[in-house]
Amino acid sequence: MMCKTGELGYNIAVCKECGHPLVHSVSCNNRSCPCCQAPLAKKWEMARNSELIEGIAYYHVIFTLPHKLNELFAANLGPLLSLLFRCVQETLLTLCADSKFMGATPGIFSVLHTWGQKLNFHPHIHACVSGGGITPCGKFVETRHKGFFIPEAIIAKMFRGKFLCALKKLYAAGKLSLSLTPDLQDPCVWQTFIDGLFHDRWLPFVKETFNGRGNAVRYLARYSYRTAIANSRIVSVDNETVTFRYIDYADERKEKLMTVKGEEFIELFLQHILPAGFHRTRFSGFLTNCRKTKNLKLIHRLRNTVYPGNPCHGMNTATLLKMCYGRDICVCPVCAGELLYLPRGSPLSLLDNVAFHPTTN
Repeated sequence: MMCKTGELGYNIAVCKECGHPLVHSVSCNNRSCPCCQAPLAKKWEMARNSELIEGIAYYHVIFTLPHKLNELFAANLGPLLSLLFRCVQETLLTLCADSKFMGATPGIFSVLHTWGQKLNFHPHIHACVSGGGITPCGKFVETRHKGFFIPEAIIAKMFRGKFLCALKKLYAAGKLSLSLTPDLQDPCVWQTFIDGLFHDRWLPFVKETFNGRGNAVRYLARYSYRTAIANSRIVSVDNETVTFRYIDYADERKEKLMTVKGEEFIELFLQHILPAGFHRTRFSGFLTNCRKTKNLKLIHRLRNTVYPGNPCHGMNTATLLKMCYGRDICVCPVCAGELLYLPRGSPLSLLDNVAFHPTTN
């Protein structure tokens, strides 16, 4: 709420050449703030693009959960979201290792969403899976299938089994909070609940094939650093209500408006704030963090190509903004002279108390 209002102080710069001052309100840099994440999302996109293998297919797989689990998730957000990530990764890696499908370890990066278009609680994971991988003997192979190489029904069955098996173990160990679902404290009710989930159809959704360095990363980068809603979707705000746009997928993807009370809007937004330290993006397969660089160098060597490396490794914010938006924040917009920055978060009064004089040379 204090982002860019001046309550956090100001970024103040003065040109050494002409004395021209620049003043900007400080951003909060909170990872859930819709105002502060654009540069980080761009940096994430550039890093992921450098990890794609030219010439192979990439597939977008979405893992969703039955709505019956929503209240259980809301009361155990951290543990169950971690479980969701783990089951998605284990499912994809296990099936890809099968010689019927790929017989190799692919590269996977996954992005967590917890919201729907109406800001409702809807935890699901978007996974980007490479159409090629590293075999146990150190070779790189590509799939020969047209379209996604694993049948969706097989993915659904294994994912459901892994998730519900792990969920039952958490319940048996007393590690689940049942504050929002007190009826489940009864073992008979719990067993009926689990049995119902086993009989439900779990439907992972495979979207279009991404080709090489196309839109695989661009699509997911928009959501890797966004929580719940972008400012552009908010149509109006008054003392009582908030109106925002949403897409109704059940009604031929028509764009509609939704108006809610201000308190309800804040409540809808806050349910998507992740626990402190929880990572929204995870990597597995040959992109696992501890071996990523080594694996990528091996793949490029096997394919007689050159691994470009992460283009934004060690890059500071000023360089990133200049590369992405063509704006140099270290240069005066009036005379192109060098800017002298005061400490971040300085009060405006500091600008009046310090005398700056243009250089004479």
